[in-house]
Amino acid sequence: MPLYPVNLKVGGRLCVIIGGGRVALRKTEGLLECEAEVKVIAPALDDGFKGLRGRFEYVARPYRWGDLDGAFLAIAATDDETTNRAVEEEAHGRHMLLNVVDRPEQCNFYVPSVVRRGELMITVSTGGGLPALSRRLRQQLEGQFPGEWGRALELWGKARQRVLAHVRDEEKKQKCLTELAALDLAGALKAGGELAAQAEIDKCISPYLA
Repeated sequence: MPLYPVNLKVGGRLCVIIGGGRVALRKTEGLLECEAEVKVIAPALDDGFKGLRGRFEYVARPYRWGDLDGAFLAIAATDDETTNRAVEEEAHGRHMLLNVVDRPEQCNFYVPSVVRRGELMITVSTGGGLPALSRRLRQQLEGQFPGEWGRALELWGKARQRVLAHVRDEEKKQKCLTELAALDLAGALKAGGELAAQAEIDKCISPYLA
């Protein structure tokens, strides 16, 4: 079945994670990074959760029916098939988003491997078929898109606003934006810093502002 790609806004929304192991820890970290309200339900937590203390709600017991009440999405990250099936049944009954780790047939969404560079986000998914391949491809992309890309995207955004505000001719505007997108701003930042990157932008935009 083809997958429809989408990026979710989970900020301020309740997301419930069933399980307290290393996988649950990674899922918790990812959701907290996106400013979700996270509740973790598990009899015990991996020691790695100590570094997140105070940032999520912890319910120290096994999953119970009704634990997904009010949640936007749920993630079942246990190695107990009975628990995972119960979570699946409740989530589907509530028409919720559900991910069951390593059980693609029980999910209605998958969590891709992610490369983040500021507001730039690149995701890789194998449709739940081979997560290890997703991780490998993510690692390759991390090398292709170094840290400078985050700042480069900020500069691109500001440059775009200049073009939209000052270039009235629609054909010229689109041509300028196309040329702007072709600049190697990340490379300029790495080689010469902000001044070099801004010089590249000004050189591109100036002819259209005349």
